[in-house]
Amino acid sequence: MLMFSRIVRIYSIAITAIFLFPIGVKMKSSQVSQRTETPSAAQRIKVTTWTDRGKYSPGDTVRINVSLENTGSEEVYIDRRMFWTGLSGGLKLEIDDENGNDLPSQVLSDAMMPPPNPEDTSILIRLDEGFFYGTFVNLKVKSFFPKPGKYFIQVTYHSMLGKEFVAPQLRGLPALWYGTSIAADPIRIDVTQ
Repeated sequence: MLMFSRIVRIYSIAITAIFLFPIGVKMKSSQVSQRTETPSAAQRIKVTTWTDRGKYSPGDTVRINVSLENTGSEEVYIDRRMFWTGLSGGLKLEIDDENGNDLPSQVLSDAMMPPPNPEDTSILIRLDEGFFYGTFVNLKVKSFFPKPGKYFIQVTYHSMLGKEFVAPQLRGLPALWYGTSIAADPIRIDVTQ
């Protein structure tokens, strides 16, 4: 009886795998084809971060700038909306101390990036070769950098724009669609007494 139940269980697993494998292959191939449209556009984009100074005191404010620049020879389209939430807004801010410890940062905004109006054809910004688009955020030093020392700041751009949410005439453009992430090189600042 025990042998029979093992055979039935193995048979059930094998049949399930046979039927689910083709579905998994179809899902995986559709995910890959959706991703293959973005990487060529993403490879042309460089994310750059910089601050207004290199040294700050606890009473100062750090201005962190970020830009997306087209370093390729063909145009790329990006979502004109950039929120500094890190969760759903497009720009994720990471701060490490000089020992490489990740500092828990305050949420800069709790705003979820809403889907665009499907009638809005201005949702995408065209970047030709050499053009850039960006934004900035001001942070109080004492709130984000708790003690004197060296800090490393890194910003990662995450596209939150799904093709299915834009006007049909925009869906074929070489854009940074949902799921694209591009990290800037970390930058260093010093916080003094």
